[in-house]
Amino acid sequence: MTIKNYAIHGLSEWHGDIKAGGLSVRVSFTGGTASPSGALPAYFMTKDPIVQFIIENSKEFKDGFIRIEMQHAVAGEHPRMAVPNQKQTKAETKAEPAQPKPAETKAETPAEAAMPQGESETRVVTVADKADAIEWLKENYADKGYTATKLRTQTAFEEACKECNVQFQFTA
Repeated sequence: MTIKNYAIHGLSEWHGDIKAGGLSVRVSFTGGTASPSGALPAYFMTKDPIVQFIIENSKEFKDGFIRIEMQHAVAGEHPRMAVPNQKQTKAETKAEPAQPKPAETKAETPAEAAMPQGESETRVVTVADKADAIEWLKENYADKGYTATKLRTQTAFEEACKECNVQFQFTA
């Protein structure tokens, strides 16, 4: 994971929407100063790879208005980090597909979760955090009327998980 510090030289503060293609992010560059002894640029620091992508593909970055002031790699991975799919070789595609072991739990995509399953089975869904779990419940069980406000407490969240036969694994 990389933490990047972006800067806007000549300004002490700047707030705005940065766009790259159809994506947009609101950022606030702050902390800039100016004095007779020198000036420090306004800065914005993020470790979110999606925000970094939007900034680095924006018109402001390409024109030099926003620059990378500093970056450094840290251990670990961000939950929103893109992971490339494993490509199969020709030998693997001809071979019989590997069957999951009974002890393995398989993370479900929303499409898999929407498929009918036995009521007694508890589904295991891997998400980044509780907020993503709440969003998953709202999307896949819209008929139950779940909202972030209704699922705010731990007790209400756990009751909804029991009602829907879902168990969440958190990656972060």
